[in-house]
Formats: sequence, C-alpha cells, structure tokens
Amino acid sequence: MKIEVWSDFACPFCYIGKRHLEQALAQFEGEGEGEVEVIFRAFELDPHANGEPEGDIQQRLMQKYQKTAEQADEMINYVEEAGKQAGLDLRYRTTQYTRTFEAHRLAKFAESKGLGEAMVERLFKAYFTDNTILAKRTELIGLALEIGLERDEVAQLLTGDDFGHEVREDERVAHKYGIHSAPFFVIDEKLGVSGAQPPEVLLNAIKQALQK
Repeated sequence: MKIEVWSDFACPFCYIGKRHLEQALAQFEGEGEGEVEVIFRAFELDPHANGEPEGDIQQRLMQKYQKTAEQADEMINYVEEAGKQAGLDLRYRTTQYTRTFEAHRLAKFAESKGLGEAMVERLFKAYFTDNTILAKRTELIGLALEIGLERDEVAQLLTGDDFGHEVREDERVAHKYGIHSAPFFVIDEKLGVSGAQPPEVLLNAIKQALQK
C-alpha cells in the first residue's frame, strides 16, 4: 500500500498529522495487515513568502484571519496544546515564518538518497521546535549533515535549481486532485483524507482503502 502526504514544513497540523499517521501505521502493521510506503509530497502554504522572517506569528494570525490579539493567542495556545497531545514540542509562538521551497527541494534530494523520511522529520522539528529559518541555506546544510547527507552535494543543490521541478509537480498534482489545504493524505490513489485527523480515523481510512 502507498500513502502520499501533501504537507508543508510551516504547517503545524502537517507535523501533527505526520505523528498521527505514524501511530495509525504502527497499529496497522502491528495487526499484520502488511507494510505501507509513505511518500511525502510538497505543498507550499504560501508560495509567495519571503526569504526573511515576516513579523511574529501572532501578527500573522491577526492579519490573515482578522483576529484580535487575544484570539490569535488562543489559536497559538490551541496549536501548541494539540502538538503536545501528539507528543510534539511545538513552539509555534516563536516560529520564523519564511518560504519553504528550498526546504522542499532538500527533502526531495534526501529522498533520492534514501533519507527522505529522516529529512522531513528533521525539517519539521527544525521549524517548530528549534525555530530555524528554513529559507537560510546555511541552516539547511547543517540539518542535512545531521541526517548523513554530504555537505558538497547539498551546497551544490541549494545553489542550483535541482528538484525544483519535482516540487512543482507535486503542487500540480495537488491542484489536479483539488487539494487546497494541508495536510492531505491520498491512500493507494483510492481515498483522500483531509486534515490532521486522529490516528483512529486514519487507521479506518487505511483499512477501507485496503478493502477496495
């Protein structure tokens, strides 16, 4: 079985959804139902984001959703608590919001080296727990080295445009499928699930797709 996950590294519910999927798959495979291949697809929430941080998250939420400062604080607290429930340390309030295109290219490169999942996990943690600026090439190189990629290859990747086409292709397919938000899970090209659903919902969807 194959599960494709459209997500963005600046999306807290994508990180939460990743954990929920892992929990669902642990139970699915533990029941002897078989193995599942998970493929992470690129989905930029804001393709027009800058390469430098743009204000703090409270201000962004106030502007984007027309919220008061108090309402924005409530949203931040809700996200951080949801992360905690999933076993994540989400420091959402202090995230450094920038474009994620280069991070997606790096994830694609890592996937080509058999380290895709490790790179995706590290990028999520970097953004939400370490509050790394993911648009900075020096930061991305450091993260890549942590999971075993070669410095020279990563530096060459980030100064060029390799794997940019693959990122854009993921986004093109998302548009074709009618995916307008993340996370979005496509199970065996049979069933789509939107949002950071609880593990039991994802498990049921996986079993439903298997029956089809």
